[in-house]
Amino acid sequence: MTVTTKEARAFPASRTPWRHVLAPLLAAAALAAVALGVDAAFADRALPRLTVGGVEVGTLPASELRDRLVQEIARPWAAASVVVRGPEGLEWSTTNEALAIAPDVDLAVRQALAYGHTGSPVQRIVAWMDALEGRAAVPFGMRADGVGADEWVRAIVNSVDRPASDGAITRTLLGINVTPAVVGRTVDGAALRTALVASSTLGDRTIALQVHETYPAVDPSGIRDAAAKAIAATTALTIVAGDRSTSEDAAGLATLLVIERKVATPDEVDAIPAGASAPATRYVYRTRFDDVRVTEWVSRLAALLDHPAKNATYAVQPDGSLVVVPAADGVKIDQQRLVADVMAQLFTPVAAPREITPVFVADAPVLTTEQATRYAPQMTQVATFTTTYPANFARHANITTGAMQFNDLVLAPGQSFSFWDLLGPVSVDRGYEFAGAIIEGKSDENVIGGGLCQVSTTLFNAVALAGFEIDERHAHGYYIDRYPMGFDAAVFEPGVDFKWKNDTQYPVLIKAYPYAAALRFDLISVPTGRRVEIGAPYEYNLKSPAPDQPADPAYLPGGVTLGRDVSRTWTVWQGDTIVHQETFFSHYVPVWGGPLPPAPAPAP
Repeated sequence: MTVTTKEARAFPASRTPWRHVLAPLLAAAALAAVALGVDAAFADRALPRLTVGGVEVGTLPASELRDRLVQEIARPWAAASVVVRGPEGLEWSTTNEALAIAPDVDLAVRQALAYGHTGSPVQRIVAWMDALEGRAAVPFGMRADGVGADEWVRAIVNSVDRPASDGAITRTLLGINVTPAVVGRTVDGAALRTALVASSTLGDRTIALQVHETYPAVDPSGIRDAAAKAIAATTALTIVAGDRSTSEDAAGLATLLVIERKVATPDEVDAIPAGASAPATRYVYRTRFDDVRVTEWVSRLAALLDHPAKNATYAVQPDGSLVVVPAADGVKIDQQRLVADVMAQLFTPVAAPREITPVFVADAPVLTTEQATRYAPQMTQVATFTTTYPANFARHANITTGAMQFNDLVLAPGQSFSFWDLLGPVSVDRGYEFAGAIIEGKSDENVIGGGLCQVSTTLFNAVALAGFEIDERHAHGYYIDRYPMGFDAAVFEPGVDFKWKNDTQYPVLIKAYPYAAALRFDLISVPTGRRVEIGAPYEYNLKSPAPDQPADPAYLPGGVTLGRDVSRTWTVWQGDTIVHQETFFSHYVPVWGGPLPPAPAPAP
């Protein structure tokens, strides 16, 4: 018997044996079974090495996990401090517990237990791998209980928020007032509350306050330099001049300043920070001295502090002869230098009242003793004039007091005369009384020094007759018949003066002679040969009072003085040459005492 055997057939090289396919599948199945088992074992536990807010809670069941979070997160968090830092060094501090802001432990427990137990199988496997490698972490969330946080935020906002306000510099009765510029601020309260409940640390924390700034038209840089100058310039000042001194307070010094508010140039103000709101137009204050005011102020100081030279003068002896009173040298403040010193020093800040010592210059007399002695034998009366007035105690006191201020006054060659500059203060303590005067074209019976126009008018006529240069003369408001028509000289302070000048080469001595109801002035000098012609008054535009014109208190009912315009020429000759020629114009308003009362009815 023949046995035939079949040749074995080999598997193609491209096919995998079943054992090679089943092995991985069996391994995966085994791994899945293990994973399912592990997952089931950790169904109520946190994955190994899992952390919550940096605290490891791996393998802990829910109750223990919660206890650990309370112990290591919630309690330290409550005691941790919270500091909020704002602008200008403002700072607020509290604790998390006071704000009633705490980690949400219950949420953290749920999130820890859900980690690796939710999602697709792949997500779970990845979560497990992260946990086993120590990379699994669950953040802790925050919750705010009650209104503690909101109230704290509101308090911070209220203490920081403010509107923008312009700075200003103004003069007051007391000196200078500086209103500080205020940059407006608005706190982002919502951002602050978010920062309070979004902490990523369990320890103490500091939060920077988010503040939006709004700049005013005049911000701190727009007022800074000008305010510093104004404050420095109005620091109390004493001028010490040898044995004399005078002081100026802030109010007086403030009058020397010019304070201006102008549109600012870019280089005059600081740049506004990025993010802040800027005004449409920015302004700046500028402080400077008023040159004219400073010069006038120094001139007034000099009048108080100078030791001016004294011109030689004359004393009239009982027999009418003149005795020379010697001249005396003096010193005066160098006014130009003091103006420069004031402007240079007053803008420099000082901690105490300021003191300046002026420089003095020598002051020589205009009329020396030698000159006065040489002219004395030639001196004689060159003019005299007398006016009268109704007897009145107050008027007599004022006329006498005023006239005697000029008695024995000597005007040196070239020297000018101003009634008000030489008269001095008109006050009760100097002997003046309240009496009648013309104010704005009508009588006022209660004016200190009323009647001084009698002094100026009398002296004016004497000066005119002598032919001296007349620089300023004013008419009265209405015509007074005891004065020459159109040749009166009213004076009133301020602004209405009588001025003349000794335009000869010789001194002029003024002598005043007040009487009970009259006043006389004599002018004594060396005769120059001048000849004076005074034209007759020319009257025109005569005008009666209107029927409804108020009565003047100085007039009786029915008394009337017509208004009129008057011109009068004055010519001074030196030989055949005219030295002075002027036409004096006067405008007098009508005045009356009102209508006469009706005549009584005739007896029946």
